[in-house]
Amino acid sequence: GGRARMNEVLDEGLPPARVEFEPALIRHYLLLAIAAIVLVASGMGLRDPWPADEPRFVSLARDMVVSGDWLFPRVGGDLYQDKPPLFFWLLAGAYSLTGSIRWSFLLPSFFAACGTLVLVYDLVRRLAGRDAAIHASFLLVCSVQFVLAARAAQIDATLCLLTTFSLYALLRHLLFGPSWGWYFTGGLAAGLGVITKGVGFLPLLVLPLYALLRRQGFEPLPQFVGGKRWGLAGVGFLIGVGVWLVPMLVAVASSDDPALRAYRDEILFQQTVDRYASSWHHIKPWYYFLVEVIPPLWLPLSLLIPWLVPRWFHALRARDAFVW
Repeated sequence: GGRARMNEVLDEGLPPARVEFEPALIRHYLLLAIAAIVLVASGMGLRDPWPADEPRFVSLARDMVVSGDWLFPRVGGDLYQDKPPLFFWLLAGAYSLTGSIRWSFLLPSFFAACGTLVLVYDLVRRLAGRDAAIHASFLLVCSVQFVLAARAAQIDATLCLLTTFSLYALLRHLLFGPSWGWYFTGGLAAGLGVITKGVGFLPLLVLPLYALLRRQGFEPLPQFVGGKRWGLAGVGFLIGVGVWLVPMLVAVASSDDPALRAYRDEILFQQTVDRYASSWHHIKPWYYFLVEVIPPLWLPLSLLIPWLVPRWFHALRARDAFVW
């Protein structure tokens, strides 16, 4: 069961305050760094942005730096309302530091991939030990879709980092807590994820799942009460979203420019509410990802699904909260 596994994990190493300095951990992180450099960073600085998204995003970020307007993304002078600006801020920051498009436009995705690997390693180490952690991290860095996203100047790698960080922080509280600082950070990361791409809120769905598992008696979940502190994730989420949303709304409200009002309405309603309620370009059936995306793009993980599914159901019968 989960409690027995927790004892094994705690018994295998030093106390948490000292565990970060173990030679085995340093060796694992070096191996992950080498894998990331070989699989993700190889060729960096040797190519130009590729259509369709990369040239547009790079042009947008360069215009931010040149114009000094970091609040309203523009392409060729026209407002770009398809996506929130956080990823473009990262691109613009990398360009400002290097002064070179070739050497800057892949940096945000590369560092996002590295951050995601570290988070996955540390979370799995806490859940199941170092051996499981290094296997999980290498499985991720070798996954087709992860490498494709990490080697492209697109939003996906940054979104992956922020959603992984949000889930990591929430689980530090829900599985190993109480840790209200991590809980707040989980909400903050989800908010930053939303101003990267609208689906950044998805890690917060672990909260109703946690409540359900607690009610059903799953183990091992720490027993604690928090009262009003359970609202900290919501506060963090609003702060994360507000980093961009509040100054944008204030700027639009204080301006007479109809183009800015159109930008506000498009990005807040057409690109979010309408896109979820009645998507105009995602026309595939509900099973599309299950039969056409996951089998090839989640390799080598998808090869393990026949072994994983029975383990998931076993964990469900055993009421193992770690797995679920």
